[in-house]
Amino acid sequence: MALAAATPVWMGNIVKVVAVYRHAFWREVGLSGSAISHVGPLREIHDMSGVDLDPAALFGFAPLSPGVPAPTHHDIVAQLTEIFGPQASAPAEVLIKDWRTDAPGGAAQALQRSPMDTSGHRHYQQPAGDGRLHWASTETAPHSPGHIEGTIRAAERAVAAVMSSPTDFLSRT
Repeated sequence: MALAAATPVWMGNIVKVVAVYRHAFWREVGLSGSAISHVGPLREIHDMSGVDLDPAALFGFAPLSPGVPAPTHHDIVAQLTEIFGPQASAPAEVLIKDWRTDAPGGAAQALQRSPMDTSGHRHYQQPAGDGRLHWASTETAPHSPGHIEGTIRAAERAVAAVMSSPTDFLSRT
């Protein structure tokens, strides 16, 4: 448990943003909704639209240095408008989640050390709690922590461990 408490949330200094639109206008003009940018608050942008494009949404990451405030609604919409055109200027809603304000795992913890200090630690590779707790988050992956590949590997490891354990694990004391 001490290791888990000492492991920072991988994206603790990243602000996540979702801009919700009435329709996926970017698809109507042949755009994927994905972008990489070095100008503006969002560095990565992805189409996060739901099934049948409901809701229509663009999702992005804004990495921040210590002391830098979260991007504003205006900053985000301005960047999306620059990248995707004038229709991006009128989102129905913009959700901004600054993980640095959450404790534990917020900015203070994330900025004190590199995520690699504890991510993928050997203790995460083994079940805890008499075999009842299997670690499966991206922070527990020894390869590609913080990325979907790490999440998938961690989940595959945990599922394999659960599937190979005795089926009577609920009766353990």
